[in-house]
Formats: sequence, C-alpha cells, structure tokens
Amino acid sequence: MAFFPLLNTNKASGFCTIHNFPPNDWELYDRSEKSVWALYSNGEKWISKFLVKLKIGESKEINHKDIFNGEFYGEKGKYPLIILQFRKTSLDKKLSYTPTHEFVYNKVPEWRATVGLKLNQTRASYQGEINPFPTNASLLTFHPFIQYKNVENYFLFVNLEKSPFFRATEIEIYEAKAKKFIDSFKVFSNSCNLINLDNYRFSQDELPVFVCRNMAGIPFGLGISKKTDMISLEHTHPPASFVVHGDRFKLQNKIKRDWFSILKK
Repeated sequence: MAFFPLLNTNKASGFCTIHNFPPNDWELYDRSEKSVWALYSNGEKWISKFLVKLKIGESKEINHKDIFNGEFYGEKGKYPLIILQFRKTSLDKKLSYTPTHEFVYNKVPEWRATVGLKLNQTRASYQGEINPFPTNASLLTFHPFIQYKNVENYFLFVNLEKSPFFRATEIEIYEAKAKKFIDSFKVFSNSCNLINLDNYRFSQDELPVFVCRNMAGIPFGLGISKKTDMISLEHTHPPASFVVHGDRFKLQNKIKRDWFSILKK
C-alpha cells in the first residue's frame, strides 16, 4: 500500500480525502479500523502526527492546515510535502526514513486517495498515491497544459524520497520542436516545487519539455483563472505508462536516454 500525498502551494491550498475501502470488488482485505498518520520533513527528520481512525468503508478529508501551518523552509517556491499512511501501530515522533507499510494489498489497481488543491469556492483533484522515488531516478515530461486568455500557468513538481533531507537539484526547460534550452530552476526533494510558466511566454505552437537528470517526481500543470473561481490540475504520465507489450521500463530508459542526449544547455 502506498502513501497518499497532501500537496500545498502559495497559490492554492491542498487537501487529501482518504478511503478505507479497496479500489475493486474482488480483493480480500482486512476489514478493520485503520489509523491515519501524517508525516512531513523538517529537513533533518520525518515528523509524524496521528490524525484520525477510520472504520472500514469510511472516508475522511484532510486539509494541509490541519497538519502543518508553518512557512516553507527558506527557499522561494518550496513547500514540504505531507504524506499520509494507514497504520496499525504508532510511529515515533521523529523518523530518519519513511516508515515501512503494515498493510499489504494488491497494487493493480493501487489503493488511492482523492488528492487535490482548492481555491475559494472551487477545487481540482485526481485519484492518486505516491511511493518514494530512488535518488538516482530522472524525469522527462512534455507539458501541453498551458492555457491562455486570463489564466495563470504553473508547473508543479512533487517529489518524495525515503530520506527526510531536502536534496536540491535542477530542472531544465526546453522547447520540444526547436530543441532549444529555455531556462533552469532549482527544485527540492520531499517538496512541492512551483514555477510560474507565464514568465517564458510559450506560444500555442510551442511544447515545453522538462528534464531533471538526477531526480524523479510527479509533474503537474496548475492553472488558475485571473478573473473567476477556476482551478485546473493535470499531470502527465511517464513513458512506461504508454507501453502495452514488452519491457516497459527498458523502453522508458531508451526514450529518456535519446532525449537527454538531444536536449543540452
């Protein structure tokens, strides 16, 4: 069973609705009450907090402000990622690594939560989960989510690693057709990293490409209306998601290697 992410930014507030029931009608599972724990990093340790107990069949919405009201740690655009976990037993107050899972279930389909952001009277969400990424992983994503006509556009990059440290690295931005380097920006592990895409003034005929050579994460397109209560949240899938037959991850590695060799500063 995966962790459930609770996002947050300075543009919209995060929420996560967790569900104590399986995502299918054939899986055998422990019909028991589960404790919900939250964890976030202070840069040195994972800080844990007990939240609530859920009976089988129950759901509960958790808001970012229910857990962490502190400011981001030092760097503009960096907000610690909160993760939620179902537990049987209690956690220590501080941990050196993300805790192991006590519930084991089928992973296809994965147990998921309703993860989203809200602003005033509107909200956007997706069904998702998150597991710690290896520190040697990488990111390649094409970003067709830029909207026009009075919409603010942001790139949201979410990473989780086992270690609680805020490891810093760089994401490079290119234009896909021209293979042209546009800019780079710093991102951090165990954080929600936000960058304003309107600064680059991509046209409707241009396709942004984001490359991170030594950190993986979940990439989102966040759109916020300048005039009305409207928010959109879209995320791309890794290349392996589009492979039907054969070794999905071998093909994904080849696609990444090919693009990484083409896209250079």
